[in-house]
Amino acid sequence: MKLEISLFRFDKDSDYLPYYTKHFLTLKDEKNLLDILKRIHENEEFSFLDSKDSIFVVNKKFLFGLTALEDIIKIFGKDLIIEPISIKRAYKDFLINEDDFYSKFEILERFCSSEDNTFYINQKIYYYASNTLSYKEKYIGDALLLLASKLIDENSDKRSDILKILKEQKYGASFHTNLKNRVLNFDTNIEDNIKSIQEELNFLKDFNEKTIKFEDIQIDFNLKNSFKNFNIALYNKDSKFDTFLEKFEANFINLENLDLAIKSFFINPKLTYFVASQILLSAFDEGADFLVVFNNDDFFIFNNKLKEIEKISNREIPLPIIHISELQMLASGDFDKAKKSFKNHKINPRII
Repeated sequence: MKLEISLFRFDKDSDYLPYYTKHFLTLKDEKNLLDILKRIHENEEFSFLDSKDSIFVVNKKFLFGLTALEDIIKIFGKDLIIEPISIKRAYKDFLINEDDFYSKFEILERFCSSEDNTFYINQKIYYYASNTLSYKEKYIGDALLLLASKLIDENSDKRSDILKILKEQKYGASFHTNLKNRVLNFDTNIEDNIKSIQEELNFLKDFNEKTIKFEDIQIDFNLKNSFKNFNIALYNKDSKFDTFLEKFEANFINLENLDLAIKSFFINPKLTYFVASQILLSAFDEGADFLVVFNNDDFFIFNNKLKEIEKISNREIPLPIIHISELQMLASGDFDKAKKSFKNHKINPRII
């Protein structure tokens, strides 16, 4: 089996911008990602941490160096892009300045033992995997929220003091975005522990904006229109529509499922707008004709809050948003119904 690998390279002392080197590797007895990196290093030296605790990013997913190569190939295929956990903080290839991570520990340090310090260090993958860091570098980080959850569980008498400190943080728990789609083989208990802290701080609330209600979808598998040659971006795709979408002849752009943080929208809407801008700009820059969403809340954010999204991104994003039920109308030839639905759109798709 042969892998095609794009390897991140950067030296702050000699390079103005990062670059990637190509490596075509015929597998021998490599068992994990670290084995692959060590094999490449034999032919072309570069800097990385050869440790069981080392963390990397492969095709936008955060994972440990000891992750089985079999699992990586099963999920990502044979074309891999390998990057450090923070491109912005890289100073020599995969080595990064981690001062930001360790400085956040100081917020709760007075409550911690040496074991708690070790626990915090072991949560490093969740700190750097957070998409929030691309919006607010000063975010206290998910590793600290996990530490807080542990401290409160083990020392109930410290609960009020810890929560008070967390509530005082300008870029605290309300800035959390879901890690589920960011970390490979993600343990959902991690998200549950962070959510419990957010609930304790009263930072979560059901999204109660007046969303547009789309009717239940009766999928017609006998498509009258195939959308051949269309570039259709999909966000937060619901797997129950896989068979329906397979009937299309379109080119689908599967976007990274970044969390819109809708549960904390009422207290921190700008975070939602920022993430929404990342998604829309990614779809637009990849040449999407329109973006398909699969629930009413996502449609409301992308469509009804477009002005706010464009303002925070400082870019105009003229990308039509189509709900999956509207796509079904178009595919089945029910154009009159689709036209009526399109009256709710900030940007008319104009594809009928």
